[in-house]
Formats: sequence, structure tokens, C-alpha cells
Amino acid sequence: MARFRIPNAFTRSMLDGHGLIGVIFGAVIYMLCLSGSLIVLVDQLTIWERPQATIVRAVSPDMLQRVSEDAYARASAAGVAHDIFINAPTPELPLLNIYAYGEGGEADNHREWSADANGKLGPALEVPWVVFVQELHFNLTVPGALGRYLVGIFGTLLLASLFTGILAHRRILKDAFRLRWGGSTRLTNADLHNRIGVWALPFHLIVSLTGSLLGLSGLIIFGLAMVAFKGDQTRAIASLLGPQASEDSRPAPVPDIRPMLALIDAETPGARVSQLRLEHVGTAGQQVTVSVAAPGHLTRAESYVFSPDGTLKQKAGFTDGNVGMRIYGMLTPLHYGTYGGLALKVIYALLGGGLTLIVATGGNVWLARRRDQGRPAPRLERLWSGLLWGQPLALTLAAIGEVAGLAPALPTYWAVTLLVWLVVLALPQRLPPARLLRPMAGIALLVLACSHMAINALGNELGNTTSNGIDLLWLSVGLGMLYPFLASCIRRERRV
Repeated sequence: MARFRIPNAFTRSMLDGHGLIGVIFGAVIYMLCLSGSLIVLVDQLTIWERPQATIVRAVSPDMLQRVSEDAYARASAAGVAHDIFINAPTPELPLLNIYAYGEGGEADNHREWSADANGKLGPALEVPWVVFVQELHFNLTVPGALGRYLVGIFGTLLLASLFTGILAHRRILKDAFRLRWGGSTRLTNADLHNRIGVWALPFHLIVSLTGSLLGLSGLIIFGLAMVAFKGDQTRAIASLLGPQASEDSRPAPVPDIRPMLALIDAETPGARVSQLRLEHVGTAGQQVTVSVAAPGHLTRAESYVFSPDGTLKQKAGFTDGNVGMRIYGMLTPLHYGTYGGLALKVIYALLGGGLTLIVATGGNVWLARRRDQGRPAPRLERLWSGLLWGQPLALTLAAIGEVAGLAPALPTYWAVTLLVWLVVLALPQRLPPARLLRPMAGIALLVLACSHMAINALGNELGNTTSNGIDLLWLSVGLGMLYPFLASCIRRERRV
């Protein structure tokens, strides 16, 4: 029997397509992967940014009722009492946060509060840097649905890049443990790119697929409405999210959520409430959605929708419903690693860092191959290097600006990003951008950790283990970035 061989022309076309996708869209995909690696630890970063926040370990039904009534009264006075969200404390994030939105749910038409262990509402928990990094990952800081769709499209491109990379690598299994370290930079980058891509391939496929589906969910619902419900988006949304609050605007009291919680507890004893959603609150058309933790299920949560009188309208079925609902419920936990505690989150963050490295080395390999073929792109190489090392610098300076109260994160991040690209193009050819930007990013991380600890020392907050752990992480990564620079300085001193 003739041995099957993949034609060289096919391999070359796959390599060309894979490289083109990687370089053209690599910058945005790199931003998404880097920010996503951070956002996996969103609960820990929230505590790090505000270690002085009031800790709430548990809430009772009576306390949740008081909080919902107090929040409604305050939201009504502010004119934003259309929908109220109450995020209950979790083991990872022991905080009780309340959000009230006016009609339309616009970001500039809402109020936020935090509650203490007695349910008393106080000032909102302000974590602007964490919110910024979330927005960067969710929508590239582009407002509205457009940003989410862009992220979904880039998630699809990342998925396509993974498949073309697999098809382009004819010896993917044979070379799975081959790493040529210390020789050609291009070969080292290629081996890192291929090895990490193979070793963590299931993770890469999962996060890119779920990211694509989450980002494009609005378009998917629209398509579902057009095909299955003859253009009725309300019915399409209800098929995924359950029944919606009606438009009956007659005044009504805030629902009593205690019977609802008792019904859930009877069905699932000890279920921990994770979120309450009061939609169209204060009207006859209002409804309440209660989300509870579902240990032992990949979805990690189940939702119950109630009418104002406490009648159960629908159970979402994330844990025991049809296959479609179970898959829908798994998307977010699979994408962010929220189904296995802190240990799994750390693994996700490390694997996300590996995916970020794959994107970085992929661009390096493609640019190096062009150079070896006599078609160098020096300006593109400098811009790419500026992206790789400028993004950690931009994110760190944005964090310093917020922690020290010097500047907001959004303009700081984009200003640094653009400034870095201008600087790398102006640098002398003999000075690689990485030689300048890597130690700068390392120094910035050290400054961030030290300034954060100093500010916390003034506020007597140095006893927060989570906050200290994140500061130690910044110190370790910063020293790692500085190591090549310090090592070269030591070698020069010894030669002198």
C-alpha cells in the first residue's frame, strides 16, 4: 500500500495562511490573550486593588430582602430603579455588591453600592483597573455590541489559526517533545510555538471556541430568531435566557424573595445564592431571577425565574435541562476556569500565558522566516516587538495610575501603547526594542508592587493574604523581566 503523504504545496499554503492570520490579527489576539490571562484571576485582583473592602462571608434571606428594599429605595431616588442586581458573596470573593440600572441599562445611567456584614449599604467598591482589564478582554474597550462582536470574530480567527497550525505541522506528534534551545532564535521560537501549542491544545481549542461563542452570542441569537422563530428576537432570547419581565408598568411593591429562596432550598438543600436579578422592579410586570451555586456541575450555577408572588416560572436547566441549555451554561465556566476553585484558576492563568506566548512566538517565527528568505520587514518587526513588550508595560502603568490615583487606566493604556510604537520606530537600528522595553516593564512591575504595599501599609491593610500574594506575583515577574538586563550588567562588570 502506498504511503500517504501530505503534498508540500498544501503544507506551504497552510503555512502561508497560518502566518498571514497570525501577523495581521496577532496584535489584537495578543491583547486578548494577555488580558484574559489576568482576568481569570478577577476575584483575586479585585481584592488586591481594594484590600480595604468590607468582607461579607455569608448572607441570610432576611438580609437579602433588606438589601433589595434599601437598594430599590436608593435607586428610585436616583431615577435608576429599572433593574437591580445583587451579587452575593462567594468563597473566592467575599463581598456583597449591588447595582441598579435605569431603563436601557446604559453604563452612565446606573448606581452601585457595597453592603457590610449587617446588610447596610455604603459606597461602591471601586476597582477601575480591574474593570478596565475586563473591558479590554470583553470588548477591546469599544463600547456597545460592536466591541463584543469584534472579540468574537477574533476568537474565531484564533480558532482558525489553531486548525491551520495543526494542518501545517506534518510531524506534530513526532516533534511533540523536541526543543532546540540555545541555537537559532527562529528555531527556538518555532519549537516553543509548536510544543506549547501541542501540549495544551485542548485548552487552546476550548478557550478560543467558547470565546468566539460568547462574543458572537448576540449574532447567534439574531440568527436563531430569524431561522427558528421567524425573526422574533424576544422568543429567541427567551429560549436561551428564560421568560422576560413584562411591560406592565403599574406600581407594585418590591417582591418578597424569602419564599423563593425557601423553595430553592427545599429542592436543593444548602444551595448558596450567588446572584439576585430584580427586573422591572417596582412594577406589576417585574420578575426575580435567583442564581445559585451548583457544585458538582460544570456549569457551576443554576437559575430560577419567579413571578412577583413567588411562583416559579421556570428553571433554566443549566444542570439538568436539555443538551443545548447545558452547553450554554458551560460556556463561561469553561472559558474562565470558574469550575474548580483557585487551583484551577491558577492553571488557567498559566495556560493562558502559554497561549499568549504562542501568539508572540508565532509572529516572531513568521517575521524571521521572511528575513531568512531575503524579504525582511524591519518596521513590522519593531512594531511587533513593541507590542510584545509594550503591552505588559502599558497595563502596568495603567495599574500604577489607578492605584496611586494619578491617572485613569483607559487613556493611560492607549497613550502608552501608541507612544511605545512611536518610540520603537525611532530607536537606532542597533538597539532592539526588547532590550529597552523588557527592563522598563520589569521596573514598572516592581514600582507597582512596592507602591501598592506602601499605600496599604498606610491604611493598615498589609494583613490581606490575597493582596500580598498578588504583590509577590508582580515582584517575581518584574524581577524575571529584569534578569537578562541585570545579568548582562554583571557580565560587563566582570570583564572590566
